Amino acid sequence: MTELDSLITAIAECKTGSPVLATLMKVAGSAYRGAGARMLIRPDGTLVGAVSGGCLEKDLAAHSEQVRAAGCPKVVSYDLTQDDDAPWGLGMGCHAVLDVLLEPLAAGEPPAHLDFIAAQLERREPAVVATLFRAPPAAAVPVGARLMMSADGRVQGDLVGGALGGSVRTDAARVLREERSDAVSYRIEGGEAEALIEFVPQPVALVACGDGNDAPPLAALAGALGWQARIVRKDDPLGPLDDRTAVVLMTHNYARDLALLEALLPSRARYIGVLGPHSRTEQLLDDLRGSGHAPNDVRLARVHAPVGLDIGAETPAEVALSIVAEIRAVFAGRQGGALRSREGPIHDRR
Repeated sequence: MTELDSLITAIAECKTGSPVLATLMKVAGSAYRGAGARMLIRPDGTLVGAVSGGCLEKDLAAHSEQVRAAGCPKVVSYDLTQDDDAPWGLGMGCHAVLDVLLEPLAAGEPPAHLDFIAAQLERREPAVVATLFRAPPAAAVPVGARLMMSADGRVQGDLVGGALGGSVRTDAARVLREERSDAVSYRIEGGEAEALIEFVPQPVALVACGDGNDAPPLAALAGALGWQARIVRKDDPLGPLDDRTAVVLMTHNYARDLALLEALLPSRARYIGVLGPHSRTEQLLDDLRGSGHAPNDVRLARVHAPVGLDIGAETPAEVALSIVAEIRAVFAGRQGGALRSREGPIHDRR
């Protein structure tokens, strides 16, 4: 079950009292989670999900009591660049400034934007959710108002009309094109408003081609991440392949890998992993060239062989971990190296 599924289920199970949804709206600096991270605070104070590494959760739970009593949203800001003297005494030393939106929810009713995100993910379509988290006291549009945009540009939500609707819609369309979230400020009557324009990417589709005992752990690990995973066995069709698809050849059969690689190279699959030594994949490619199917450099760049990151994997589960980690890095535009070697924040601006 994904984190989103867990949140929706937990909200639906809250039959009495008002659960509070915490959403990380803005991050300046380096933090454990990026903007868009969510956590549910049940009426009994127990938590589902997280917006930090466990450092802010207790304080947010305390704030949720006020939000629940008042019945209206509230933004809690944390300046962790100065937290040695902070009143909450966290002592994190993370050197980030965070804004978290707390919203009271109706008992047993998941909010519309979470249902919208879940539906878009089920259809494997990208989407955008814009959430107003700061506004002047007399603003006509309240904090917590949203605009939801699907992949075809259709919009819904209580931010669609009014003074901000057109501007937010324009920024939502831009974020959908750029595929990267953004926190945007707007000048409105009475002062300044700010919204998180959150990009929701379509889930990765993972296709594991093989009948061996190494395919199920790979599919299981991918499924645990919320990816849509399936195993293609002998004579099964590859099915649709788009640029959010990763395919791993693990048939342990040279002729089958050759036929699959011939079909995959001209496809839209963004990642093609081949199990086995580098020399075996070179032989596969040489055979394709010899049969008149010479791949160009663009297509070859999508081939990862030997598949996976170099973590010393031995067991099928460890091999699955190395493969999934490499796929995640490729789709994030990262090299898959150690974070201690990275300069700048852990999270890209999103």
